[in-house]
Amino acid sequence: MDQDLLTFAVAAVIFVISWLLARWWVRRSVRQTPSMEEISPWVESLASQLPETMLNTAEIDKDLRRAGRYGAYAKQRLFALRNGLAIASILLAGLIVVYLGPDRNREVLWTIGIGLLLAIVGFTVPRVLLALEANQRVGRIRDALPDALDTIGMCLHGGISFQECLGYVGRELMPVHPDLALELLMVGQHTEVNSFDFALQQFAARIDAPEIVSLATLITQNQRLGTGIIDSIRDFADNLRLKRRQAAEAKAGRAELFLLFPVIFCLLPSILLILFGPPILSLIDFLTGPSSPLRIAR
Repeated sequence: MDQDLLTFAVAAVIFVISWLLARWWVRRSVRQTPSMEEISPWVESLASQLPETMLNTAEIDKDLRRAGRYGAYAKQRLFALRNGLAIASILLAGLIVVYLGPDRNREVLWTIGIGLLLAIVGFTVPRVLLALEANQRVGRIRDALPDALDTIGMCLHGGISFQECLGYVGRELMPVHPDLALELLMVGQHTEVNSFDFALQQFAARIDAPEIVSLATLITQNQRLGTGIIDSIRDFADNLRLKRRQAAEAKAGRAELFLLFPVIFCLLPSILLILFGPPILSLIDFLTGPSSPLRIAR
């Protein structure tokens, strides 16, 4: 049993060291230059070692955009990290199996199982972390959207065009809400290259949040119909704040239900023990003592 624990501990330590080395190597292999982004051929080769389905690749591209990773080789870096961890876990498990030899069958089986488990974990964890990072970034953008809309409304009220407002608001919000500020600056850049409707559609597709899609539709319809957009933006911002307040109240209401289970399973046994413990002990002493009616009846 001690040998099994030692084998598991050694495999876990090797896996963690491999994880850190793989991340450092991938980041070191990708170099940023003023003109272009370069990637090492080793990273590109490692990224193509394990096959990926078209559906999985599309989902990863979507999460990379939602997480704000717009680098040209962001997907290759992710694939290289996943494949490197999986391959390193299997190779390290094989080396340990060779070191143990054919006579220790139990330890060999444990090592193979742990190696496969670590390979699955190493292949899965980067994808899960990317999805969590994407959801957190989208949440920050949704929370910052009402403040940005208020600022855009004030700029529009001052006579500035909508395209100029995006650049100004993006620069002003950069210290406070960098995620939304970056997206607004990107919308402004896309507007210079293509139409404003196209830039809004790309913005909604990148973030893929209901609020962003509704905002893009609202702005597009107002511009096509020629109606006043300032009041529409203010009403939309107020509606977002109202929804956020209602969601917070609903979350606070659910907290009472969640607190019910710790009260039942943690506090209630202690209360029952305090209330009914002494009477039960007294009853046991009364029934088993020298003056017990059961002994007198005998």
